[in-house]
Amino acid sequence: MKILSAALATAGALALALAGAAPATAAGRDIDPGDSMYTISCDALVDIYNDWQLMSVAPTTAVSTPIGDGTGNQDLDSCADQPAYDASTGKSYYVQITFDGEVHWALASVNVSTGASTAVNEFVWYNNEVPLLVRIDAIAIAPDGTAYAIGDGTLWTLDLTNATVEPIGETLNAYAFASDPRTGEFYAIEYGGDVYSFDDIANSGAVTFVGSITHPDLDLDGDVTGVRALQIDGGGTFWIVVDTREGFSDLWSFTPATLTSPVLSGLLTDDPFFSQALLIIPGAALAATGANLSLAPYLAGGAALAVIAGGAVLLIRRRRA
Repeated sequence: MKILSAALATAGALALALAGAAPATAAGRDIDPGDSMYTISCDALVDIYNDWQLMSVAPTTAVSTPIGDGTGNQDLDSCADQPAYDASTGKSYYVQITFDGEVHWALASVNVSTGASTAVNEFVWYNNEVPLLVRIDAIAIAPDGTAYAIGDGTLWTLDLTNATVEPIGETLNAYAFASDPRTGEFYAIEYGGDVYSFDDIANSGAVTFVGSITHPDLDLDGDVTGVRALQIDGGGTFWIVVDTREGFSDLWSFTPATLTSPVLSGLLTDDPFFSQALLIIPGAALAATGANLSLAPYLAGGAALAVIAGGAVLLIRRRRA
């Protein structure tokens, strides 16, 4: 009995220590019922996962669980920018980045059941029939499947079948770009945290200022730290990934009415890792894919507690310089 009590006391102490190390991870809000959240790792500087490792994310804690083994085998310096879900086809896409002395931006699809990515093509603009490769930082897709892209201060239409783009007009610079699945309205957030809505996205890059995200614990200097990705769930909550000064990524949430009181879920962590990507898939759409992944992070959390209670060793790896 004394041995059991000691083991439980040790487990309790470890659990409290973990909770104390990341007090915000239990304070996050939950996603709209049925929706599921994902991220894709970015290992442009340090190879931790295989290229473009997809993970399911527990919204309340930001705990992330790998799905499959990614695509590739760490041969490439790789990253992923703003994903988007196409409700008209049930497919998910993201901006796939590779570094091989030069930077390449391509459209890729990702299977949320297996984690496998498939490149579509590099983004290309046929300017007077002359193909020009284009930098794209973010994509967003309307509920009807109409896709748009932002890159270097230009708003583009996007053909999801071949990654061709056509310019619409000048717009803001942003990595975070998404469509509200309830209304079809498009939003973008500048790196420093200013939120904008698009006035008439089909015809113009003009935007209207909504407000600025502010919080005493939210460090958005627009230089080293800032907003990297945006998604909007079925209930209208905005979710963002934010760069931290330590080289990791925080998950925050807010609504347009609560810009000055966003809620922190915590660091994206299997161990902490860096990401520039966030994807939300509606619950009904997820069911259609055959995946049942929304509970995976929570089950993983329960398994972790069981391991702690069993006296397992916690291995902490420094993910990123």
